[in-house]
Amino acid sequence: MQYGRFTKYLFIWMAVLATGVSADQITLTNGDIIQGQLGEQNDSHMTWNSDSFGALSIALEQITSINGEPFGEQPAEVFNNTYSGSLSFTGAYASGNQEREDWDFDSDVAWREGDFRHRSNLNYETHSLNGSSPNTEYALGYGVDWFFQEQWFWKNSVAFGANEERAIDQYYAVGSAIGRQFWESELTALSAETGLLWISEDFEDQTSDRRLTWSWAADYRTRVLDNIELFHSHTIFIALTDLKDSDLRADLGLKVPVVENLFTELKLEWIYDNQPAAGTEKSDSQLTIGVNYSW
Repeated sequence: MQYGRFTKYLFIWMAVLATGVSADQITLTNGDIIQGQLGEQNDSHMTWNSDSFGALSIALEQITSINGEPFGEQPAEVFNNTYSGSLSFTGAYASGNQEREDWDFDSDVAWREGDFRHRSNLNYETHSLNGSSPNTEYALGYGVDWFFQEQWFWKNSVAFGANEERAIDQYYAVGSAIGRQFWESELTALSAETGLLWISEDFEDQTSDRRLTWSWAADYRTRVLDNIELFHSHTIFIALTDLKDSDLRADLGLKVPVVENLFTELKLEWIYDNQPAAGTEKSDSQLTIGVNYSW
């Protein structure tokens, strides 16, 4: 018992001795390093008991680190490990002179782990007019961004789907692009990317289209009037073998909060294809109002 107590006192004595031998050090913005001990501190200054100069009053903005640890409020990381997503559902039904049913479901999930950001999306739509068999549209996509620099990333993606409204029986796309995340926070974000995308489309008339395209895309969102979120995204595809063969897809809308994480969403979707499948129009647009859940 006494041996244990002696050992305890010995360790305390050694700790005190070590503290006396090894003084703390402060590093200033001009590069000076001063040995000593920390004293009092207020909102603007710190008292540093220097071994050589006595008590010094130092402005906080002149301090870089204490014992090698960064001092003061450090700038937040541009990108952190995050997980976010949204679910949107819209529907419309009309009867009388015209019977029409439209349903649209969208899901987007993004998560970041270190230098990699993963994104997945799912879209499913049905449209029926005057009791006709509904036309369906679906799309499933996945992409991964590798941030080889703080704001520059290399993106690789795949997508698969169909669109009966545009007589596309099946399509898939594989692409690679270089992009820049200009900024990203809870309030606002902007990114842009450009690269190559291989597109394969099989049409309902048994024809097909295979083409390598140059793509350019941008994604922007910002919060206005404190709570309302305005968003815009677009993608342009231009075939490298025929520069007149191009597609444009764009979404523009806003989200108005109802309760926490639940929004009313108003969105305009626009597709323009200057060489569409036989029997379809070049332009398609759709205005939807629905419910969005985001986290």
